[in-house]
Amino acid sequence: MNQQTIQGKVLTKLLTTKRPHGSETNKRITLWLRDQLPFELKATAFLDGAGNLHVDNRSVSTHRTLFVAHVDTVHSKEGKNKIAKSQTHWRAKGDVLGADDGAGVALLFHMIHNNVAGYYVFTQGEERGGIGARFLAEKMPDLLRQFDRAIAFDRRNIDSVITHQGWGRCCSDAFGDALCDALMAGSDQLMMLNDDTGVYTDTAEFVDIIPECTNISVGYNNEHTQTESLDLAYYQHLSSAALQVDWDALPVSRDPSVVDDLYSYGVWGKTYSTYTKPAKGSKKKKKTKYQPVTTVPAYDYASLYSANDFDDFYAYADMRRADVIDAVVDAQYGFTEPLSQMIAASVYPEDPALVMKHLSFKQLDPRALDEAYTALEMGDDMDGVLLSLFDELHTA
Repeated sequence: MNQQTIQGKVLTKLLTTKRPHGSETNKRITLWLRDQLPFELKATAFLDGAGNLHVDNRSVSTHRTLFVAHVDTVHSKEGKNKIAKSQTHWRAKGDVLGADDGAGVALLFHMIHNNVAGYYVFTQGEERGGIGARFLAEKMPDLLRQFDRAIAFDRRNIDSVITHQGWGRCCSDAFGDALCDALMAGSDQLMMLNDDTGVYTDTAEFVDIIPECTNISVGYNNEHTQTESLDLAYYQHLSSAALQVDWDALPVSRDPSVVDDLYSYGVWGKTYSTYTKPAKGSKKKKKTKYQPVTTVPAYDYASLYSANDFDDFYAYADMRRADVIDAVVDAQYGFTEPLSQMIAASVYPEDPALVMKHLSFKQLDPRALDEAYTALEMGDDMDGVLLSLFDELHTA
């Protein structure tokens, strides 16, 4: 990341500064961010009652896109953050990096300085349950009604466009598909996919008002831990692609007045145990508390997985597990094609060939295959194992 650009300047400043919610450092950083705006926007930018920084970069009222990133970090104390930099990743030395969501904030500044039209809000207290976003939903709903879509850049990893957050749907599949296509059109190095495993970010607070609310992978991993890192290659590709998207042309299909039923993630019984209840700040009408899946859901697996030749789904599942284990063993001996095909079919069954283009075994730690083999033998979720391998193999 070129530190001479406004994006590099903001990113460096944020990742070298610990900024827990409510701290004096976080307040100073928010004011510093206002000072980094273009001159014509600085005069109209303002802080609301929750300390959120508002930047209106709409030339006409037809621009109906809201962009969001949060300023605060999960750090417990203020102070300097020491950063270890390589050509491919940034990491903190002995603490959380804070790319969640410093990377998102810096990306929005990149978009602002390249005159991407929209309304931008840099929120406070996301790490404390969406304090700033909830303020907007409760105190400034008329502002939110001006938008058809709310875009957060605050998702881990390098391939997600979030369609569901915690308790249900936040954007339509049509919107997600169009956004994935638009980002990939902006950079042929990206492979973006609809992802229904979101937990929570600020845009979850807007789903009752704004039709299409999402969260886009911004390139960090292992957030909230001392092993957090930022993938610079992906981050740069995403930054370029974000400038090419016609945000206001994205379709609007979801009706915010219709509340989707709560759902259990994954047709193979995934257990997202890190999320056991609705995030802080969830709306009262979401009555049922989410429970991790512990049993196989009642789906028509035969039609879903073309298992019509098998009367017993469990026999089919056992055979599929054996095939996956065999493919992992083959990969351990250098024959990676079967495993690649299984990963691609699991991640994106609509177009596995697209996934195959973005898989590379060249730098895979052999221990990842050992761990996958053990997990499968122990009965862990097959698609969960394949998705974990995809995360290891995916190249931006």
